[in-house]
Amino acid sequence: MSNMGIPPFMSFTACVNCELEIDECWSQPCLNGATCQDVLGAYYCDCAPGFLGDHCELNFDECASQPCLHGGLCVDGENRYSCNCTGSGFTGTYCEILMPLCWSKPCHHNATCEDSVDNYICHCWPGYTGAQCETDINECDSNPCQSDGECVELSSEKQYGHITGLPSSFSYLEASGYVCVCQPGFTGIHCEEDIDECSSNPCQNGGTCENLPGNYTCHCPFDNLSGTFYGGENCSDILLGCTHHPCLNNGLCVPHFQNDRHEFSCLCPPGYTGSLCETVTTLSFEGNGFLGVTSGPHTAKDSVCNIAFSFQTVQPTALLLFRGNRDMFVKMELLSGYIHLSVQVHNQSKVLLYISHNISDGQWHSVEVIFAEAVTLALVSNSCTEKCIAKASSPFERNQSICAFQNSFLGGLPVGTASNGITVLNSYNIPSTPPFVGCLQDIKFDLNPITWENISSGLSLNIKANCLRKDWCESQPCQNRGRCINLWLSYQCDCYRPYKGPNCLREYVAGRFGQEDSTGYAVFNLDGSYGQNFSLSMFVRTNRPSGLLLALKNSTYQYIRVWLEHGRLALLTPSSPKFTVKSVLSDGNIHLITLKIKPNKIELYQSSQNLGFISAATWKIQKGDIIYIGGLPDKKETEVNGGFFKGCIQDVRLNNQNLEFFPNSTNSASHSPILVNVTQGCLGDNICKTNPCHNGGICYSLWDDFSCSCPANTAGKACEEVRWCELSPCPPSAQCQLVPKGFECIANAVFNGQSSKILFRSNGNITRELTNITFGFRTKDANVIILHAEKEPEFLNISIQDSRLVFQLRSGNSFYVLHLTSLQSVNDGTWHQVTLSMRDPLAQASRWQMEVDNQTPFVTSAIATGNLNFLKDNTDIYVGDGALNNMKGLQGCLSTIEIGGIYLSYFENAPGFTNKPQEEQFLKISTNSVATGCLQLNACNSNPCLHGGNCEDIYSSYHCSCPLGWSGTHCELNIDECFSDPCIHGNCSDRVAAYHCRCEPGYTGVNCEMEIDNCQNHQCANGATCISETNGYSCLCLGNFTGKFCRYRRLPSTVCGNEQTNLTCYNGGNCTEFQTELKCMCRPGFTGERCEKDIDECASNPCFNGGLCQDLLDKFQCLCDVAFAGERCELDVSGLSFYVSLLLWQNLFQLLSYLILRMNDEPVVEWGEQEDY
Repeated sequence: MSNMGIPPFMSFTACVNCELEIDECWSQPCLNGATCQDVLGAYYCDCAPGFLGDHCELNFDECASQPCLHGGLCVDGENRYSCNCTGSGFTGTYCEILMPLCWSKPCHHNATCEDSVDNYICHCWPGYTGAQCETDINECDSNPCQSDGECVELSSEKQYGHITGLPSSFSYLEASGYVCVCQPGFTGIHCEEDIDECSSNPCQNGGTCENLPGNYTCHCPFDNLSGTFYGGENCSDILLGCTHHPCLNNGLCVPHFQNDRHEFSCLCPPGYTGSLCETVTTLSFEGNGFLGVTSGPHTAKDSVCNIAFSFQTVQPTALLLFRGNRDMFVKMELLSGYIHLSVQVHNQSKVLLYISHNISDGQWHSVEVIFAEAVTLALVSNSCTEKCIAKASSPFERNQSICAFQNSFLGGLPVGTASNGITVLNSYNIPSTPPFVGCLQDIKFDLNPITWENISSGLSLNIKANCLRKDWCESQPCQNRGRCINLWLSYQCDCYRPYKGPNCLREYVAGRFGQEDSTGYAVFNLDGSYGQNFSLSMFVRTNRPSGLLLALKNSTYQYIRVWLEHGRLALLTPSSPKFTVKSVLSDGNIHLITLKIKPNKIELYQSSQNLGFISAATWKIQKGDIIYIGGLPDKKETEVNGGFFKGCIQDVRLNNQNLEFFPNSTNSASHSPILVNVTQGCLGDNICKTNPCHNGGICYSLWDDFSCSCPANTAGKACEEVRWCELSPCPPSAQCQLVPKGFECIANAVFNGQSSKILFRSNGNITRELTNITFGFRTKDANVIILHAEKEPEFLNISIQDSRLVFQLRSGNSFYVLHLTSLQSVNDGTWHQVTLSMRDPLAQASRWQMEVDNQTPFVTSAIATGNLNFLKDNTDIYVGDGALNNMKGLQGCLSTIEIGGIYLSYFENAPGFTNKPQEEQFLKISTNSVATGCLQLNACNSNPCLHGGNCEDIYSSYHCSCPLGWSGTHCELNIDECFSDPCIHGNCSDRVAAYHCRCEPGYTGVNCEMEIDNCQNHQCANGATCISETNGYSCLCLGNFTGKFCRYRRLPSTVCGNEQTNLTCYNGGNCTEFQTELKCMCRPGFTGERCEKDIDECASNPCFNGGLCQDLLDKFQCLCDVAFAGERCELDVSGLSFYVSLLLWQNLFQLLSYLILRMNDEPVVEWGEQEDY
């Protein structure tokens, strides 16, 4: 029988009964994608389109019908063809469409061709133009490149790769435009940027580089600190010209290298000239002198000349330069520190120039005057930064010139007649200016220097070479902060008030008013008139906030009065309202006050600060007027004006005249004062002798004052204030609150509604009017008592009724009970702040109002009643309860209550309490302690209870009621139900409010208390005995039976040996004896010393692909998945549907058979031991 066409995995045994039809398509005889159709004993091929033949081996020629037109070349394919129209002038699937005009590529320079109806259009790239884009636009025609740069078009393809700046490769997309190839030293798109050749820092040794077009130059320094100078292109060459040629007088030597020779030149400092700076150009003018200068001849046509010099002086006014005669001259002067230039022609002033810059400061300044078409005055000074040049048109006529005058004078004018016959200029009535005192240097007339050597004999007076100036202020001769002014030949001290004298060593003697609380004053009678513009000034020192300072009086009345009011200056005149300043002067310090009287105005100053002014009538100080200082002769009139002054007054001045209390010369006789209880100096009172410091404070004397060194925990100027709270007088749970002359202990109390009420009474020392009550509370109760007090017929009750706050009061002479009820509920467990007060606290009877949390509108009573003064008279005040109308006490929180500003403290008689020093108190009579620490918010708001615990607000904290299975403050602890070991024969697993027992093998029940009888439904056969065990049961077989359930008969057994030593071999094993050794030779499938064990052939997992292994005697059988076959399920037959269906039924039959065999097995039953027989 041939197996041709039979699948290789089918053996001949599968066709024993010829029940399988052979698949002739198994060898895949059809070609080129054909489909093979199997029929009985044969097959046929269903060819794919384009193929013919029994096996579809022939390709059909689709080009046979010549489908391509106009000479197109037909290319045959599989079931298709294509036409190659190349060269035919046509296109399309069959070459049937005439090619467009763009087919011939008429557009140049890679332009895009677009066909139209009867023509084409070329779309040129940027940089090209023309109908066919044949013209390259020359972008270089406009010569865009600067600095001789070469312009190269981007369209010049042959330049690519040869010119730097062009892209790496040519592209029509980027062919529009140009690049500029720059000359060395230039860069930029158009070579417009000069490359900074100095960026590489070519100049060495401190040289400064200057960038030039395409080049650079180095400016070498000539002030090298090392003494070495450099030159050359990069300042790298050492210059030696100054090596042996030092310049004098600190002149700066500058070396040169010219004509192969090292040379030098000297840069002279101001005041010197000459090749080596050896000539002095500085002259010292010591007063009452001058310097005459004779310049070269000038004609009227020579209308340009100049004079320049530097000067140094402290004189504010002096003559610097004079040139000309009585009729026509030029004069340069210092006037008030400013430089002025005046020109006079024909006795008329023509030009007046000045520069507003102070140059009388002892520093060097340079000035130059130029006479040309205009007269120019220029000041050169480091401190002059703007407006340092003044200019005016020339005042001279065409035939006139100041340059024609040959004689000029510096620093002053000569007096008398000189030896050369110079006329005495002062005889021409030329205005005289003080001669110059100071120094001149670098004098130049028409650029010709004037030196000490070339001064003509007889043309100078009191002049010396060099600048001889002594610093008179160097020794600081002016004392007491006096300002020293160097007057060149001497000095002057500008003293600060109240000091005086040449060196500010003396001071004006102060007048002491009110020594040891005496009353005194000073009187100055004036014997001259001072007009309507004058000032009065004085130094004032006082600690007293009131007192008359000064009063001006004429024969009729006082017209100006100044005094201290609450420590502030006050000013009054008869025609104006009182004027008071803001600053306080009664601080014990010295203050300078100035009164400036002007027409219709009086100004008040403290030091230089303007404190304000008043409009007033115009007052004049005339002869016979009187100035009162510190008080008036009339005591009553003095009291009206602040009382007598206590303190010191010094350096009183009327304008610049001193009104001295204690003059030491007759110069002030006209102002000799009348003094009443005014002493010399400014000695303060010894206040410490009165022992002003309290509570053990130590007194230290100050001027007219004292200072107390206070013990710890006391304060105040006289240590009169005890800082009670720093003594920690309250229990730890309370907060100390300072009150006038004492303290209170403040805390929020917790009331339980049963035994926590507190009784208070007045201490009998309360004197104030009790017109209000303030407190805070929080509760959840709808009907409770907060406070109750009663003294027939008056009573007070504060409660919560029907969730609203209720205030009831009968007081004074009222027959009615005042009743107020809050507008909102107050039992929401949150804090509420309450104020109950009289609308008119000063009245005998008034309406009351209730404020809750400051919410408007406030509740106001319709009737009036009295205050709460009945609480002062030994009245019992109950807080937290009161047994009113059978209402229960407060359960909740209550702050410390205030009645009329007096606290009802919860801590009287409490441990750690300090007796309060204040007189007015409400005393705690109850001896029971008060629970404190009530929280501001509901403690349950933060949801502290976990795992569904119920939170209860207990005001000072919270309490969590936990669900089953949880415990702890926050129900955070899971109760361990396994703690009692409930599982008898098992392991306990804790759960929420429960437990679970995992029983040991052989036990069951909630607590594993019951033992399992595994033999109850045993399957031991053939009379075998069931033995219950922990993990199941075993069968003890009889005689000739074996197996788990004793279902199989035993194979024959053999025995060898003798009665003493023998061996039994089971399961057909052959017992052998060799010498003295007994041994069992087992049959295949068994093992063990006596062949008692059946070998498990499935132990090695021989089945592949998930196959199920069945252990048999000396063999195994694999039950395969439907997609696999073979002895070990090693063959994948998922693609063989017919065979798979056949094997499916076979495997299902095998699996069913296996399951039937295993139905009676019990997995937990183990094999029992075999009996020997």
